[in-house]
This record gives sequence, C-alpha cells and structure tokens, in this order.
Amino acid sequence: MMTTRFIPALVLGAALAVSGCVGTTDVSRDIGPDTIPVIENIEIQDWDVAGVEVIVPSDLTSSEANTIKPRADIVWREDPIGDRHAQVAALMSAALEPAFEAVDGATPVIVTLNVSRFHAQTQRVRYSNIPSEQEIEFVMTIRHAETGALLSGPTDVDLTFPALGGNDAVAADAQGITQRIRINERLQAWVAEEFIGPVNTPLLVASN
Repeated sequence: MMTTRFIPALVLGAALAVSGCVGTTDVSRDIGPDTIPVIENIEIQDWDVAGVEVIVPSDLTSSEANTIKPRADIVWREDPIGDRHAQVAALMSAALEPAFEAVDGATPVIVTLNVSRFHAQTQRVRYSNIPSEQEIEFVMTIRHAETGALLSGPTDVDLTFPALGGNDAVAADAQGITQRIRINERLQAWVAEEFIGPVNTPLLVASN
C-alpha cells in the first residue's frame, strides 16, 4: 500500500533563486498545461511507487500581499490564511498520491519532492489581464523503498505553466475550474508522462 508523508517544516539548504509569477518572454516557459517537460536523465523504470514525500522547507518565504508579484517563494490563496507550507504540502500530496498509485512495477521506491517554489496567483493578478503563471518547482529523488539506495536524482523539475486571468479566470471559476484543479491536473499529467508513459485515459483530479 502506498504511503504519503507531508513534511512542511523540515529545514533544508537555501532555496533556489526565485522567479516571478508574472508572465515572462522566456520561450521555455511558454507552454500549456498539456505540454509536460520530460526529464532527460530518467527513463521509465519498472518501479512500484510505495510512497511519496512532499517536503516544503520552513525556510521558504511566503507572502499574503495582494500585489502583482510578491517577493516570496510561496504564494497561495485558495485556502484560508494559515500555514501556507502545510497547505502546499497537502495540496501537492493530494494530487500526487492517486497519480502515483498507477505506477505499479516490480521495484518498490519512495519518491521525494523537495519544493523550492510554489507561486500561484494573487487576487489582483488573477482577475486582471496581466499575463501570469502557476509556478511549481521542486527537486526530485527516488530511492529504493527497502534498502534506501539512491536510484535517481536529485533532479530539478519545473512544471511552471500559464495561468488563466481576467475574463478567462472568471469563466473558469464559474465552472469550478480553480487554480487548485489546474495545478492538480498539471502534477498528475507529469506523473503519467514521466513514470507511466502516454495514456489515453482521463487525468485524475484530487479531492479537496
């Protein structure tokens, strides 16, 4: 049975340099939710994902400022004001656990994701026409679940994708397509692409 651990307050090394949630001209970031960056040094293995750990280091900064581009590693608004580190860990784990359940091979592994940046939209940006992004960045390692041997990584993963804004965001909200839903889909599509390969089945959507 797959186990999941949230680790929102583990103090690790300095966080990666941050980049803004506002849109950029860098063509490497001009990708849609259905375009998943492939990690070149990982091949699809005969792995059975026994557990996933989402680590959100306590030294990542967070902001509640309703500005265009808060200077922080964590920006999240779709939960009540509280421990944003724990909220990000819970959100990502809820999305990833059902996706990793489908990775069912012979070698039991633990997948650890060490979050370096989780930058969603502020209210000001979401309901404006300012181009913006959902930034999801982490470092992934994969270890043998029984021996602890390192099988892959550490590997930098950047799943940043364009966010909806203005009238598009209002229309999406009316259909229940929140930032949370789109982030869930992004994470789950990445798991399918990296660990399973192309599939023609609908993406799983984690419950709140």
